[in-house]
Amino acid sequence: MKRTELKRTAFARKPMKKSRRETQRGLQRDARWRSEPYLKWIRSLPCSYCGTTRGVVAHHVIGIWNMSGMGLKAPDSFSMPACDGPGDTCHRKIHASKTLQALQPQWIEQTIRQAIADGASVEMRYALLDALAYIHAKEEN
Repeated sequence: MKRTELKRTAFARKPMKKSRRETQRGLQRDARWRSEPYLKWIRSLPCSYCGTTRGVVAHHVIGIWNMSGMGLKAPDSFSMPACDGPGDTCHRKIHASKTLQALQPQWIEQTIRQAIADGASVEMRYALLDALAYIHAKEEN
């Protein structure tokens, strides 16, 4: 007895329309401040944890204030220098240790204050001052 092919049209899914809420979330995510010149400047600084100048990357804040998660990255104003590369590096230590994650606000504040002192552009200064105010508000609570 010969069988007929199974028609998949009954099981095919139609693409879902994005709800208004999802569209708004997408806009909020895109609204995070990004600045490649600021990240480049951060990479020129010594590591916040150990002080080395080799292999420094711009580490975005993680684990606090709900700024990070699956598919999310904190704004560039919440970045600090951390050394990275093969082996056990400060960047990996920060990701693995809750104690070091708790020190991130201090390191980010130091980085922001240094950027302002070094003569950040007007746009950059506004974003950094907003980040500084946010850090102080969160630390008071």
